[in-house]
Amino acid sequence: MKKTNSTNAKAKKSDRLKVNSKSTRKKFDALEKKKIIASLTLMDDLFMQVVLEEQACTEYILQTILDKSSLKLKEQRLQKRMPNLHGRALILDCLCTDEKGLLYNIEVQNSSAGATPKRARYHAALMDTHTLKKGEKFSKLPESYVIFITDKDVLGEGEQLYQIERVIRKSGNLFRDGSHILYFNTARQDDNALGKLAKDFKEANPKEIQSEVLSHRVSSLKEGKLDREGEKKMNVLLEKYRKKAVEEGIEKGIEQGIQQGLEQGKNHLALLIGHLLETGRMDDLKRVSYDEDYREKLLKEFGL
Repeated sequence: MKKTNSTNAKAKKSDRLKVNSKSTRKKFDALEKKKIIASLTLMDDLFMQVVLEEQACTEYILQTILDKSSLKLKEQRLQKRMPNLHGRALILDCLCTDEKGLLYNIEVQNSSAGATPKRARYHAALMDTHTLKKGEKFSKLPESYVIFITDKDVLGEGEQLYQIERVIRKSGNLFRDGSHILYFNTARQDDNALGKLAKDFKEANPKEIQSEVLSHRVSSLKEGKLDREGEKKMNVLLEKYRKKAVEEGIEKGIEQGIQQGLEQGKNHLALLIGHLLETGRMDDLKRVSYDEDYREKLLKEFGL
């Protein structure tokens, strides 16, 4: 009888531990979501895609960068996939057309590799390829703008806004092919309209965002003032962001482990990553990829 009571007690204790574990995991998930949401800025490409679903935000950004206050959009498509004839596809962050038929492609790029001149050329070429219909004259090809919004000064000349045009070298006259490439350098924040927009792109607190339309949209997303469809999209965004952070953390961690050349260190790092994933400690996971002292601290914490 005593044995049965002891077995029941152990079973109840095990059930309580499982319940507590689920409860703890939910708290971790809620806390992690809160942290991610609080840290998001317009320079996070995944978050930017959700922000731009409100067309007024896209219009404001284009109006400011191009200095065209009258610009009005007719249509926009987010995450537009554009393949070429050889199967090399490109997914455009935001592709839109204004009321005059002009074409715009907005890309948020946090790395220099994602904003090379030849990539800009490829964006423009694909837009042209997918715009002109069979049998149409080349004169029907619309004026187009490829706009890279960059975290750093990718082209390295200190400009706030780079406007790239083809020119006739000898005379210096514009070639006038209707293709425009722009790089908006958000690292330079002058006291002007572009500088204010650059600050807004890097501001996580919606109350500190100077643009009314952007502030309202970011506030709605971050404070959960959304309909059911909006909440669903934010949940999808958070899951994508979380997976991206995990992948980047693992890749950086493994890369550092290889550079150290310590097989034992790599094994310990892999175990540490597993523990952090299991407990939902995403911020710690990202930090151990670059902070060696903190990594050593966590290795000791987990007895590794």
